[in-house]
Amino acid sequence: MRHLEVTDGKFVKLTTMRAAMLRAARNWFDEYNFTEVPCPHITGATGSCEWFPNAMPVTMFETDGTEKDMFLRQTAQLYLEGFTQAHNRVYTIGPSFRQERKATTRHLSEFTLIELEGRDFELPGLLENIEGVVKAMLEAASDFGDPAVVSKWINQPFNHIKYADAIVLLNNSGNPVEDGDDLGHDEETKLCELLGGLPTFVTHYPAILMPEKEGQVIKFFSMKRDIAKNETICADLLLPEVGEAVGSAVREGSATICKKQFEDSIMYKHMLERGVDPGQFDWYFEVLAKSEDNHQSSGCGIGFERVVQSVLATKSLRQSIKNAIEIPRAPDFLMI
Repeated sequence: MRHLEVTDGKFVKLTTMRAAMLRAARNWFDEYNFTEVPCPHITGATGSCEWFPNAMPVTMFETDGTEKDMFLRQTAQLYLEGFTQAHNRVYTIGPSFRQERKATTRHLSEFTLIELEGRDFELPGLLENIEGVVKAMLEAASDFGDPAVVSKWINQPFNHIKYADAIVLLNNSGNPVEDGDDLGHDEETKLCELLGGLPTFVTHYPAILMPEKEGQVIKFFSMKRDIAKNETICADLLLPEVGEAVGSAVREGSATICKKQFEDSIMYKHMLERGVDPGQFDWYFEVLAKSEDNHQSSGCGIGFERVVQSVLATKSLRQSIKNAIEIPRAPDFLMI
């Protein structure tokens, strides 16, 4: 009876904690010269992430009354990239929608996504910014979790490990995973455990655009690739007991290369299968073409509820993400 629990005050501490964390994030962005910008919540396919089947459709209408299939956004990334050409460092905080088809303890159909983008840093600087804003939120929430654990996360540097080294570490510790396969929740939380119980960046995932088998790594086509090394210039931030909370990357700055990566990607295939015109991305390639010297931004998306969940988990392990928000949007909570 979630609605009654809300009105009875069960979630007062959670609401207070969430508000403090979001306030801390905005204060951090102000301190480090990021400008908050508005991005649409209703988009074409350009508001989707790499797994297009999770895009949540919504019907709108052309001026002549013709129906137009659009989507609730999963990410504001491509809009933010455009804003960086005028403002450099930008961010937005808003809802992200995913058409989840089953109830899990790790996923929501609607969640809060904090996204930042900038043109004056690449992967090392990007990871510094992510660590900075996440630590600011953790500090604001330290009274709500286990103070000793949260203090450890705040005061020690986050771990950094390359994907290839993470695969070796997992296999050597009795957690078999094949090179090229994505890391699941168990592998992600195990990595944090093996590396001292600290938040952990996993960097340089394989440069796979079209997976050959189920379970392989899939990264968004706009991420910059080092083809010679078969690496994507990217990083995921894993949080103890929670797993992936942040996805980040340097963006591909060449419109020509990025369009080719798009046409070779699983997303392009999914769009054709669903009868969605890939030309919806043409405006984005026009934005890239305006960028001087093929220089493009770097950025990330921070799943806010997973950061909240990580703090809650310091007091009670295996927290469900549905405990990180007062009225969760998930298949088992859709009628309130």
